[in-house]
This record gives sequence, structure tokens and C-alpha cells, in this order.
Amino acid sequence: MNRKRKGKGKSKKEKASMVNKPPWLELPEGIWAKILHRLGAVEILETAQKVCTTWRRICKDPSMWRVIDMSNDWDPSDMPYDLEEMCRHAVDRSQGQLLDIYLEYFATDLLIRYIANRSGKKLKRFTIACCYGMVCDGLDKAIKSSQC
Repeated sequence: MNRKRKGKGKSKKEKASMVNKPPWLELPEGIWAKILHRLGAVEILETAQKVCTTWRRICKDPSMWRVIDMSNDWDPSDMPYDLEEMCRHAVDRSQGQLLDIYLEYFATDLLIRYIANRSGKKLKRFTIACCYGMVCDGLDKAIKSSQC
């Protein structure tokens, strides 16, 4: 009675990878992109892209940045991040594919012009909320520059 034991003949590394590898890592990248896209731009840039190489690759894909949600719950005077810089980074990652952007609490004329210049005529929706008089001239120029 010479029975083979389960797992016999496999290296320690193979056994460890079988035990330690969570099943969700087998999901296709398209599914991961849909999951990650539910996060806002701040969460992607500050945490999600730092989880693993697969997530980083997905987070760098320009298609992830067609819609940029920069909504936040922070008091404008107490924001822990430079949201304007993060927004520029997100717009740059879109590589001209930006269709829709939402800014809350931090839009400036300069940032709006930056977004308009980088997005061209593809930008379909530009939402600005709670910016309390910070944007006027930039919005007007952005609208004029994106008209056909």
C-alpha cells in the first residue's frame, strides 16, 4: 500500500504560495479596474496604487482616469493633501482621455485652465462644488477653449 500523500513532491515555495494566495487575486484585471474605479482619485493615488504591482499597473492605465472624482469630506482649511497637485497628477494620467471631472472645495482658476488645456475637446462634464468664489475667470476661459 504505497499511497501518495497530498502535496508530496512540491517544493516548499509552491506549497506556501498555494496556502497564502487569496482566491481574489485570480480575478481578471478588468474586474479589478471596476472595483478600484469605485474609489475616488485621492484613495487611488494615496493608497490603492501602493497595495501591489497589479493594482499599481491598473491604477496607471489612462482608462482609469476618464472619470476623476475629487470629492472630499475635509474642511478646506484642514486638508491633509495638496488636492490641486493630486488633481493635476490624475489629469496627466488620463493622457487626454478625461471625459468627466468633479472637484469639491479646492478648484482654482489656474487648475481649471490646466484641466481644460490637458483635456481638449473630449471633456464632457466639469463639476465644481463648494469653491466659494475661487473660480470665475478660469471657468470662463475653459468653457471658451473647449467649444467647437
